Amino acid sequence: MASKDKAEEAGDWFDELDSELDEKTSEVFRSLGERDSKMADLNRQFIKDFWRIWIRFEKLNVHFSMQPDYSSFAHFNEFPEDWELREDFDFSNVKKIKLMDKTQENSRTGDSLILEYYSKEDTLRLGLFFEFCEGETYYKYSGWKRIFARYALFDKEFPVDEDEMDEFHDELKDVVKQWYESHLKRDRDIIIDYIEGEYEKVEEYPE
Repeated sequence: MASKDKAEEAGDWFDELDSELDEKTSEVFRSLGERDSKMADLNRQFIKDFWRIWIRFEKLNVHFSMQPDYSSFAHFNEFPEDWELREDFDFSNVKKIKLMDKTQENSRTGDSLILEYYSKEDTLRLGLFFEFCEGETYYKYSGWKRIFARYALFDKEFPVDEDEMDEFHDELKDVVKQWYESHLKRDRDIIIDYIEGEYEKVEEYPE
């Protein structure tokens, strides 16, 4: 009889734990679902922003590469301006959007505008960065490598609110204006000097 009572107590204990775990599972899945929905909505806007920048520079015969590739997120009626977002693209799964300058003159190749989601101290953050090559360094075991610097233009905890989105677009507009002018005048120093003078370097790495 005593062993039966102990078995019932053990069962009651596990039933209670099982219920709590079910509740926690539902809570986490609901939270992740809300996060993914917000991320998808933001990424639709960000991809539109970056693609319109791509088109504007293309008119100047300045060629950028874009990540993700435009064929994955857009359906074109007439390339590149008559387009619409694909319904079958998973916008919630985009963690990085990147425009990279492919111009070979003035060492521009690799100059990049990057939007990236990343984790810091257990929080998800959204950053807008500008990266460029500062020069080359010789490494004893791997030879010459290009040294890239990353500057933070915008860095907020996800999800961003409406006022922060206005701030994001203000920073984006200012940088694109300088980048565009530097191509118009064929003077890379315009964009580099602006980035170095206005923003903080947050990373340096060889490639």
